[in-house]
Amino acid sequence: MPNLGALLGRGEQTDAYDTPITPPDYAFAVWAPIFAGCLASTAGQCLPAGRTDPLSRRTGWPLAGAYALNAAWSLAAQTGRFAYTPYLLPAAAALAATAHVRLQPLPPSPGLLAVTPVSTGLLLGWTTLASAVNIVAARRARDTPGVVAAATAGLSVVAAAVSAGVSRSRRGGLPVALAAAWGLGTLATMRSRPGVVRAVAAFGATAVAAAGLRPARRTASRCRAAGIAPAQTGRARAHTAANRRPLREPRRHRPPTGASGIVAGSVSPRGRT
Repeated sequence: MPNLGALLGRGEQTDAYDTPITPPDYAFAVWAPIFAGCLASTAGQCLPAGRTDPLSRRTGWPLAGAYALNAAWSLAAQTGRFAYTPYLLPAAAALAATAHVRLQPLPPSPGLLAVTPVSTGLLLGWTTLASAVNIVAARRARDTPGVVAAATAGLSVVAAAVSAGVSRSRRGGLPVALAAAWGLGTLATMRSRPGVVRAVAAFGATAVAAAGLRPARRTASRCRAAGIAPAQTGRARAHTAANRRPLREPRRHRPPTGASGIVAGSVSPRGRT
Protein backbone atom coordinates (compact mmCIF):
# COMPACT_ATOMS: atom_id res chain seq x y z
CA MET A 1 0.00 0.00 0.00
CA PRO A 2 1.78 3.20 -1.11
CA ASN A 3 1.98 6.13 1.28
CA LEU A 4 3.20 9.66 0.76
CA GLY A 5 5.94 9.44 3.38
CA ALA A 6 7.62 6.46 1.75
CA LEU A 7 7.38 7.92 -1.76
CA LEU A 8 8.88 11.25 -0.64
CA GLY A 9 11.73 9.56 1.15
CA ARG A 10 10.50 9.43 4.74
CA GLY A 11 9.91 6.12 6.42
CA GLU A 12 6.88 5.49 8.58
CA GLN A 13 7.49 6.82 12.12
CA THR A 14 11.29 6.86 11.66
CA ASP A 15 11.71 9.82 14.03
CA ALA A 16 9.69 8.27 16.83
CA TYR A 17 11.20 4.78 16.41
CA ASP A 18 14.76 5.59 15.42
CA THR A 19 17.33 2.83 15.96
CA PRO A 20 21.12 2.57 15.61
CA ILE A 21 20.62 0.63 12.35
CA THR A 22 17.82 2.69 10.74
CA PRO A 23 18.86 4.04 7.31
CA PRO A 24 18.44 7.77 6.60
CA ASP A 25 15.07 9.14 5.56
CA TYR A 26 15.95 9.47 1.88
CA ALA A 27 16.76 5.75 1.71
CA PHE A 28 13.05 4.99 2.04
CA ALA A 29 12.50 6.41 -1.43
CA VAL A 30 13.30 2.88 -2.60
CA TRP A 31 9.61 2.17 -2.05
CA ALA A 32 8.81 4.15 -5.22
CA PRO A 33 10.38 1.62 -7.66
CA ILE A 34 9.14 -1.24 -5.48
CA PHE A 35 5.53 -0.01 -5.69
CA ALA A 36 5.83 0.66 -9.43
CA GLY A 37 7.30 -2.78 -10.13
CA CYS A 38 4.74 -4.60 -8.00
CA LEU A 39 1.91 -2.72 -9.73
CA ALA A 40 3.25 -3.68 -13.18
CA SER A 41 3.76 -7.29 -12.11
CA THR A 42 0.21 -7.51 -10.72
CA ALA A 43 -1.23 -6.02 -13.90
CA GLY A 44 0.66 -8.57 -15.98
CA GLN A 45 -0.63 -11.47 -13.91
CA CYS A 46 -4.22 -10.21 -14.12
CA LEU A 47 -4.23 -10.00 -17.91
CA PRO A 48 -5.80 -12.98 -19.73
CA ALA A 49 -2.47 -14.10 -21.16
CA GLY A 50 -0.77 -13.79 -17.79
CA ARG A 51 -3.27 -15.87 -15.83
CA THR A 52 -2.10 -19.12 -17.41
CA ASP A 53 1.60 -18.25 -17.49
CA PRO A 54 3.74 -20.58 -15.34
CA LEU A 55 5.21 -17.55 -13.56
CA SER A 56 1.77 -16.44 -12.40
CA ARG A 57 0.80 -19.92 -11.27
CA ARG A 58 4.00 -20.39 -9.27
CA THR A 59 4.35 -16.95 -7.68
CA GLY A 60 0.81 -15.52 -7.65
CA TRP A 61 -0.31 -16.53 -4.17
CA PRO A 62 3.00 -15.87 -2.34
CA LEU A 63 3.20 -12.42 -3.90
CA ALA A 64 -0.44 -11.68 -3.06
CA GLY A 65 0.29 -12.58 0.55
CA ALA A 66 3.44 -10.46 0.59
CA TYR A 67 1.56 -7.46 -0.81
CA ALA A 68 -1.26 -7.86 1.71
CA LEU A 69 1.15 -8.10 4.65
CA ASN A 70 3.08 -5.07 3.43
CA ALA A 71 -0.18 -3.12 3.26
CA ALA A 72 -1.01 -4.22 6.81
CA TRP A 73 2.49 -3.25 7.95
CA SER A 74 2.15 0.20 6.38
CA LEU A 75 -1.21 0.77 8.06
CA ALA A 76 0.13 -0.38 11.42
CA ALA A 77 3.16 1.88 11.15
CA GLN A 78 1.06 4.94 10.29
CA THR A 79 -1.73 4.45 12.83
CA GLY A 80 0.24 4.03 16.03
CA ARG A 81 0.32 0.22 15.99
CA PHE A 82 4.04 -0.04 15.41
CA ALA A 83 4.29 -2.95 17.84
CA TYR A 84 2.79 -5.22 15.17
CA THR A 85 5.38 -4.41 12.51
CA PRO A 86 8.09 -6.80 13.77
CA TYR A 87 5.70 -9.67 13.08
CA LEU A 88 4.18 -8.46 9.81
CA LEU A 89 7.32 -7.48 7.93
CA PRO A 90 9.31 -10.72 8.44
CA ALA A 91 6.27 -12.69 7.27
CA ALA A 92 6.03 -10.52 4.16
CA ALA A 93 9.74 -11.02 3.50
CA ALA A 94 9.32 -14.79 3.86
CA LEU A 95 6.52 -14.82 1.27
CA ALA A 96 8.58 -12.68 -1.09
CA ALA A 97 11.46 -15.13 -0.63
CA THR A 98 9.10 -18.00 -1.48
CA ALA A 99 8.11 -16.30 -4.73
CA HIS A 100 11.76 -15.55 -5.50
CA VAL A 101 12.71 -19.21 -5.06
CA ARG A 102 9.78 -20.46 -7.14
CA LEU A 103 10.61 -18.30 -10.16
CA GLN A 104 14.22 -19.50 -10.39
CA PRO A 105 13.66 -22.54 -12.68
CA LEU A 106 11.01 -20.86 -14.84
CA PRO A 107 11.74 -19.55 -18.36
CA PRO A 108 11.48 -15.80 -19.03
CA SER A 109 7.94 -14.51 -19.42
CA PRO A 110 6.79 -11.93 -21.97
CA GLY A 111 5.22 -8.53 -21.46
CA LEU A 112 4.63 -7.09 -18.01
CA LEU A 113 5.39 -10.45 -16.39
CA ALA A 114 9.06 -9.85 -17.21
CA VAL A 115 9.02 -7.26 -14.40
CA THR A 116 8.10 -9.84 -11.74
CA PRO A 117 11.65 -11.08 -10.96
CA VAL A 118 12.82 -7.46 -10.63
CA SER A 119 9.96 -6.25 -8.43
CA THR A 120 10.09 -9.38 -6.28
CA GLY A 121 13.83 -9.00 -5.84
CA LEU A 122 13.56 -5.35 -4.81
CA LEU A 123 10.78 -6.18 -2.36
CA LEU A 124 12.72 -9.09 -0.88
CA GLY A 125 15.98 -7.18 -0.49
CA TRP A 126 14.42 -4.19 1.24
CA THR A 127 11.96 -6.01 3.49
CA THR A 128 14.70 -8.36 4.68
CA LEU A 129 16.75 -5.42 5.90
CA ALA A 130 13.68 -3.56 7.19
CA SER A 131 12.67 -6.61 9.23
CA ALA A 132 15.87 -6.36 11.28
CA VAL A 133 15.30 -2.62 11.77
CA ASN A 134 11.69 -3.13 12.92
CA ILE A 135 12.66 -5.79 15.44
CA VAL A 136 15.05 -3.33 17.08
CA ALA A 137 12.59 -0.42 16.76
CA ALA A 138 9.94 -2.31 18.74
CA ARG A 139 12.13 -2.29 21.84
CA ARG A 140 11.73 0.47 24.38
CA ALA A 141 15.43 0.92 25.06
CA ARG A 142 17.14 1.16 21.69
CA ASP A 143 20.37 2.98 22.51
CA THR A 144 21.83 0.81 25.26
CA PRO A 145 25.19 -0.87 24.55
CA GLY A 146 23.59 -4.31 24.61
CA VAL A 147 20.93 -3.37 22.05
CA VAL A 148 23.51 -1.68 19.83
CA ALA A 149 25.68 -4.81 19.91
CA ALA A 150 22.73 -7.08 19.17
CA ALA A 151 21.51 -4.81 16.37
CA THR A 152 24.98 -4.76 14.81
CA ALA A 153 25.18 -8.54 14.97
CA GLY A 154 21.74 -8.83 13.40
CA LEU A 155 22.82 -6.45 10.64
CA SER A 156 25.81 -8.65 9.82
CA VAL A 157 23.59 -11.75 9.77
CA VAL A 158 21.17 -10.07 7.35
CA ALA A 159 24.04 -9.03 5.06
CA ALA A 160 25.47 -12.55 5.08
CA ALA A 161 22.08 -14.14 4.42
CA VAL A 162 21.30 -11.78 1.54
CA SER A 163 24.75 -12.34 0.02
CA ALA A 164 24.31 -16.11 0.18
CA GLY A 165 20.84 -15.96 -1.33
CA VAL A 166 21.90 -13.62 -4.12
CA SER A 167 24.91 -15.73 -5.07
CA ARG A 168 22.64 -18.75 -5.56
CA SER A 169 20.00 -16.90 -7.57
CA ARG A 170 19.79 -17.38 -11.31
CA ARG A 171 17.05 -14.79 -11.79
CA GLY A 172 16.21 -11.66 -9.81
CA GLY A 173 19.37 -11.79 -7.70
CA LEU A 174 20.68 -8.40 -8.77
CA PRO A 175 17.51 -6.50 -7.69
CA VAL A 176 17.74 -8.18 -4.26
CA ALA A 177 21.34 -7.04 -3.98
CA LEU A 178 20.55 -3.51 -5.14
CA ALA A 179 17.80 -2.96 -2.57
CA ALA A 180 19.78 -4.40 0.34
CA ALA A 181 23.02 -2.69 -0.67
CA TRP A 182 21.15 0.62 -1.00
CA GLY A 183 19.92 0.40 2.59
CA LEU A 184 23.25 -0.74 3.98
CA GLY A 185 25.24 1.78 1.95
CA THR A 186 23.13 4.75 3.00
CA LEU A 187 23.35 3.61 6.61
CA ALA A 188 27.15 3.52 6.36
CA THR A 189 27.19 7.22 5.40
CA MET A 190 25.35 8.39 8.54
CA ARG A 191 27.79 10.12 10.89
CA SER A 192 25.22 9.99 13.69
CA ARG A 193 25.44 6.18 13.88
CA PRO A 194 28.01 4.30 15.96
CA GLY A 195 31.27 3.58 14.19
CA VAL A 196 30.88 -0.17 14.47
CA VAL A 197 27.44 0.00 12.85
CA ARG A 198 28.77 2.08 9.97
CA ALA A 199 31.68 -0.31 9.46
CA VAL A 200 29.45 -3.39 9.42
CA ALA A 201 26.99 -1.65 7.08
CA ALA A 202 29.77 -0.68 4.68
CA PHE A 203 31.21 -4.18 4.67
CA GLY A 204 27.75 -5.70 4.22
CA ALA A 205 26.90 -3.39 1.32
CA THR A 206 30.16 -4.32 -0.41
CA ALA A 207 29.58 -8.05 0.12
CA VAL A 208 25.99 -7.90 -1.13
CA ALA A 209 26.94 -5.86 -4.20
CA ALA A 210 29.76 -8.25 -5.03
CA ALA A 211 27.39 -11.22 -4.72
CA GLY A 212 24.91 -9.51 -7.05
CA LEU A 213 27.52 -8.92 -9.75
CA ARG A 214 29.09 -12.40 -9.52
CA PRO A 215 26.31 -14.31 -11.40
CA ALA A 216 26.42 -11.78 -14.23
CA ARG A 217 30.17 -12.23 -14.66
CA ARG A 218 29.79 -16.02 -14.47
CA THR A 219 27.04 -15.99 -17.11
CA ALA A 220 29.09 -13.78 -19.42
CA SER A 221 32.15 -16.05 -19.14
CA ARG A 222 30.06 -19.16 -19.87
CA CYS A 223 28.46 -17.48 -22.87
CA ARG A 224 31.83 -16.50 -24.27
CA ALA A 225 33.13 -20.04 -23.80
CA ALA A 226 30.08 -21.51 -25.55
CA GLY A 227 30.03 -18.90 -28.31
CA ILE A 228 26.64 -17.54 -27.20
CA ALA A 229 25.84 -13.87 -26.88
CA PRO A 230 25.30 -12.85 -23.21
CA ALA A 231 21.89 -11.37 -24.08
CA GLN A 232 20.61 -14.76 -25.18
CA THR A 233 19.06 -16.34 -22.12
CA GLY A 234 16.39 -18.90 -21.36
CA ARG A 235 14.63 -20.16 -24.47
CA ALA A 236 16.86 -18.18 -26.86
CA ARG A 237 19.99 -19.75 -25.41
CA ALA A 238 18.51 -23.24 -25.52
CA HIS A 239 17.44 -22.69 -29.12
CA THR A 240 20.91 -21.50 -30.09
CA ALA A 241 22.57 -24.41 -28.32
CA ALA A 242 20.27 -26.87 -30.08
CA ASN A 243 21.10 -25.38 -33.45
CA ARG A 244 24.81 -25.70 -32.73
CA ARG A 245 24.70 -29.44 -32.16
CA PRO A 246 26.76 -31.26 -34.79
CA LEU A 247 24.78 -33.31 -37.27
CA ARG A 248 25.35 -37.03 -37.38
CA GLU A 249 27.05 -38.36 -40.50
CA PRO A 250 24.49 -40.16 -42.67
CA ARG A 251 24.93 -43.86 -43.01
CA ARG A 252 26.39 -45.05 -46.27
CA HIS A 253 24.20 -47.29 -48.45
CA ARG A 254 25.50 -50.82 -48.65
CA PRO A 255 24.31 -53.00 -51.55
CA PRO A 256 22.37 -56.16 -50.59
CA THR A 257 24.23 -59.44 -50.36
CA GLY A 258 23.17 -62.97 -51.18
CA ALA A 259 22.95 -65.94 -48.88
CA SER A 260 26.60 -66.79 -49.46
CA GLY A 261 27.67 -63.31 -48.50
CA ILE A 262 28.61 -62.35 -52.09
CA VAL A 263 27.26 -59.07 -53.37
CA ALA A 264 24.31 -59.72 -55.64
CA GLY A 265 24.96 -58.89 -59.26
CA SER A 266 28.74 -59.04 -58.98
CA VAL A 267 30.64 -60.60 -61.85
CA SER A 268 33.27 -63.29 -61.34
CA PRO A 269 35.92 -64.31 -63.84
CA ARG A 270 33.68 -67.27 -64.82
CA GLY A 271 30.55 -65.21 -65.25
CA ARG A 272 27.70 -63.91 -63.14
CA THR A 273 27.14 -65.67 -59.84
